[in-house]
Amino acid sequence: MIFDTLANLETYAATVPQLRTVAQAMDHDNVYDAAPGHYTTPDPNVEYEVLVYKTQPGNGQFEFHKHHTYVEIVLEGNELMSTTWRELKDTAQVYTSSNDTGFFNSEPLSVLRASQGRFALFLPGEPFCTGIRTDESDTVKKVVFKINEK
Repeated sequence: MIFDTLANLETYAATVPQLRTVAQAMDHDNVYDAAPGHYTTPDPNVEYEVLVYKTQPGNGQFEFHKHHTYVEIVLEGNELMSTTWRELKDTAQVYTSSNDTGFFNSEPLSVLRASQGRFALFLPGEPFCTGIRTDESDTVKKVVFKINEK
């Protein structure tokens, strides 16, 4: 997991080369004004979704992806994101290969405050939970990039 400012996004391209495509989309696709929905990029391995939602209390449910890296960028609002131990994904009762998503319940290991200008990158196999409210519920607009690592 990487958590940093958006200004440093391309710094990590040595680890995940598709971050150049993510940066290009952020610079040229007018993501901040985009309506909620799914979008594609020139790279067939990178797609993204713009989401708008109300944050909720944490429920202890974590998700993971075996073959995808997720880059989550908050465009408006504030939310908490949490992580837990990677090996706990092996306890997942639910994993759907068609959308490469698994879920399990756990206690958080770390909690991060995500706000405009910050991003979180979750590599394949890293469990995470997002959309958690801070002190009060907030409306969040976020772009989530999905990078196929297969």
